[in-house]
Amino acid sequence: MPTKEQFYEISAVARMTGLSSHVLRVWERRYSVVEPRRSDSKRRQYAQGDVDRLILLKRLVDNGHAIGSVAELSMDQLNDRVSHLEESKASETANSAHLTKSVQRIGLIGTMIRQTVREVADGAPFLRIVGEFENVEELQDTFQAGAVDIIFLEKDTLFFEDLNALQSVIDKIEAERAIVIYRFAESRVLDSTAGTNITALRGPIETAGIKLALGALSQPMPAPESDGMEFELESSGDIPARMFSSEDLVRISKISPSQQCECPRHLATILRSLIAFEEYSEKCENQNVEDAELHGFLHLTTAQCRYDMEKALAKVLTHEGIPY
Repeated sequence: MPTKEQFYEISAVARMTGLSSHVLRVWERRYSVVEPRRSDSKRRQYAQGDVDRLILLKRLVDNGHAIGSVAELSMDQLNDRVSHLEESKASETANSAHLTKSVQRIGLIGTMIRQTVREVADGAPFLRIVGEFENVEELQDTFQAGAVDIIFLEKDTLFFEDLNALQSVIDKIEAERAIVIYRFAESRVLDSTAGTNITALRGPIETAGIKLALGALSQPMPAPESDGMEFELESSGDIPARMFSSEDLVRISKISPSQQCECPRHLATILRSLIAFEEYSEKCENQNVEDAELHGFLHLTTAQCRYDMEKALAKVLTHEGIPY
């Protein structure tokens, strides 16, 4: 008698493949990677072949392939890609077998970069996260000298005083270096990191950028040249108060909605960038009256834009029934 085919619920497939239920749904909706059948109660049910395909896709994505570039490949093609991948890894291991690499201990400060750094560390046997902290002071108070090799620091805005404070911590705990993921900074601040043990990388950043930073110092992007255009600045007006705190936005950005709408998370990410630039333009050093006028204009304009986006976020949250 033929053997009855076994089917799996989405929670079981998530455990078997290492993919979250949310990612599974997104891959199915956007890329049609598999087509699970539906039970009488409309629940997804995956065949063993679906599970095997998802395991191969995850393996390739974990090793740098974009899901969109491999989603339509056949099982034979997927198996070939994975075989080549394993051969390449074996070759790399053989070529580097004579090298010994000591474990690099990472102290991590930041919220948005946390998952990215974790993914890099999980895939590298010579990297280990030894602590996650709210700020550099907490890290400094926790570790004795020599306990951390690399400091990862997330900063929305980066100024000279931030670099000085970070260098002081590096010296005190005898870390080898620090990698700062920033959103806004002046080119002269970035230029000052050249030749130091502080690497500045513009965020947001993916795992490839983290890996590059761990292997070589990144050159800061040069500031764009002026195109000669002039604008009349009107900076009169009040700065609108914030509707959401930074903690609110972090919480909203982590929401895994039961609905398909992911707008709250995207809006929270946009608002974090606007708030970072708002703070940067407010703090930016002014060399003369024209500078002060320009940055006052940027501060007010960004704040007004931020306020409009906050109202949009509040409307979306209300529509989705998400408390805030």
